[in-house]
Parts: sequence; structure tokens; C-alpha cells
Amino acid sequence: MSVSAPFKRLILRAVLRKVSPMVIRILAVPDSLLLHEFDAIFRAVLNWDHIGFLFRVHGQEFNSFRRATGSRTLREFQLRPTETFLYTCGAIDLWEWEIRLLDDEPGSVGDDAPLCLGGRGAAPPQHCGGPTGYRLMLKRQRMGEAMCTPVQMEAVLGMLAASDPEAPPETWRSYRQILQEGFESIDQRLQECGPLEPERFSLEEANQRLARREDLMRWRRV
Repeated sequence: MSVSAPFKRLILRAVLRKVSPMVIRILAVPDSLLLHEFDAIFRAVLNWDHIGFLFRVHGQEFNSFRRATGSRTLREFQLRPTETFLYTCGAIDLWEWEIRLLDDEPGSVGDDAPLCLGGRGAAPPQHCGGPTGYRLMLKRQRMGEAMCTPVQMEAVLGMLAASDPEAPPETWRSYRQILQEGFESIDQRLQECGPLEPERFSLEEANQRLARREDLMRWRRV
């Protein structure tokens, strides 16, 4: 990341869409950041890997797969306080963050390091099927097998079969297998990710990850 004076420090509030409990991060970053640098910083705060990105702002789209995006900076958006833009992480899971400019202030030499100023809620496991997959994981963790007992599953399949008596028996066997495999997939993801703590947020840990990333970037520039 290279910062040339003068620059502004942007105070940004990012809210993850379609996820409950709410996930919020508040960042202070220089407006001279390239879009891929902002993406790397934001992922460091979340402890996510690189999964591609897309910005939608003022009716335009900038994504990580277009070469021209590499030269774009946050400054070019010319955002005003309270304006928002959409930032999407991941080409498959499509985590959508609504980012609002809360404030901007003149930057000073040596004051260009990005910081996490606050937040709420844990970042979901990044490869869990997006917001829908995350909601299912949380529900499965909370309810266990009561989320859909064998009796409930058969009752649903029975209602479907009654509504379409001409459907071959193979149809309902296929549906049963799909449901079973779906729950097995959710259970596997829960096992791999460990117990989910959707309300957890540590400001200290977020800034430690940011500091490690900044140290790495300085080493690369030497």
C-alpha cells in the first residue's frame, strides 16, 4: 500500500446483508487505497482468505477479474458522508456488505495505517454456502436433530406424495436422499468449523490481524 499526502482517512461502516445476528465492522482507512488493497484489509479483519470481490458504486461495477480494477482507488468514488456502496466477497458464496461512509478527515504523515474501530458479531465461516448456508448452520447448531426429525421428514414427503399421486416412487426416494445429504453436509460443515459463536467479536484480534498484514506488506515493499 502506498500513500501520498495529502489524503483523507475514511471512516466506513460495513454491515453484512441477509445475516442475523448482525455482523458489523467499522474501519478507518486512507482514501488512497486501491480496491484490491481494501479487499485484502477487510479480509484480514474478518480472517478470511482471498475469494474475489465486486464493488458496486454509483451505478458502476468493479471486480477482481478485470485488469482495469487494479488502478482504482477509494478516492475515485468521491463519496459523501452517509453515502453507501455494495462490496461483495466471493464469487460463489456472495457475501454482500453494505458500506456507508460515516465521516472523512484530513490524513497526516504516518497516520495511514488501517484500523478497525469497532464491530459486532462474528464473521461467518467464509465457505459455508453464503448467508443461506450460514443460517442453516446456526439453526442446526441450535436445534440439533429437532430441526427435522425422521418423523417430520416422512410427514413432509407424505404430504408431497399425496399432492401428486401419479409421481413415481423414485421421486420421493430421491427427495429423501437429497434431504438426508443436505443435513449431512450441514453437520460436516459444523464439525469442520467448530462451535459457532455468532455474537462474538474481538477488536483486539481484528487489529492484530491488520498489523500482521501491514508488516507483511512493508516487508514486500523493501
